[in-house]
Amino acid sequence: MKIREIIKKIILGKRSSSKSYIEYLRDIGVEIGEDVTIYVPSKTLIDEQYPWMIAIGNHVRITEGVMILTHDYSWSVLKKYATENENAGEILGASGEVIIGDNVFIGMNSIITRNVTIGNNVIIGTGSVVTKDCKDDGVYVGVPAHRISSVSEYKEKRKREQLKEAKTLAVKYYEKFKKRPEKEIFNEYFMLFESEEPQNKNFKRQLALCDNYDESISYMKENKPLFNNYEDFLKYCIGEE
Repeated sequence: MKIREIIKKIILGKRSSSKSYIEYLRDIGVEIGEDVTIYVPSKTLIDEQYPWMIAIGNHVRITEGVMILTHDYSWSVLKKYATENENAGEILGASGEVIIGDNVFIGMNSIITRNVTIGNNVIIGTGSVVTKDCKDDGVYVGVPAHRISSVSEYKEKRKREQLKEAKTLAVKYYEKFKKRPEKEIFNEYFMLFESEEPQNKNFKRQLALCDNYDESISYMKENKPLFNNYEDFLKYCIGEE
């Protein structure tokens, strides 16, 4: 173990890595499936008051700043609240389940409140506040979160826009550093120009994401890339041979 990792583990303890945090959450009662990643455990809040009320499925990505809540203390106001017909002092608990399905992405700084079920194949946009159930096959955004499209519609949108975004990435790099970008910076766009299984570590890491490496390789074999090679791709982006 590297010195940096040892120091990180000493300082952050159970929150030092996704693996150690997930192991801890399972130990206290949270149900968590396979291939789940909590990207920044030190900045993620998963309610520990009633951990057995949380169930997280398979292939779930939880990004920085996400909160998953099974209870709240709004009843503290009610405890002090008196009416003409009733004295103060009553305690009215507030708790509920949070169920997250399979193949779910939860964007940065999103909040999932109690009594919410998120279905399978769901994307929760950055900064969303989820107060109601999110059905299968949907993209949800906003405060409160609402459905804006199906996942298939979102996929078609990404297909239309990714080339423009990859070109902007290349152009801005070229303008900033006055040199042609290396392949490594296109670690989410390599299928635009790679026709065979890549050896690049960054690309292989993306292929392994979601635990379906072989499916990605099969896709590459069955679908010809838009460009013949990286040089053709760069020529399109920045006009260099």
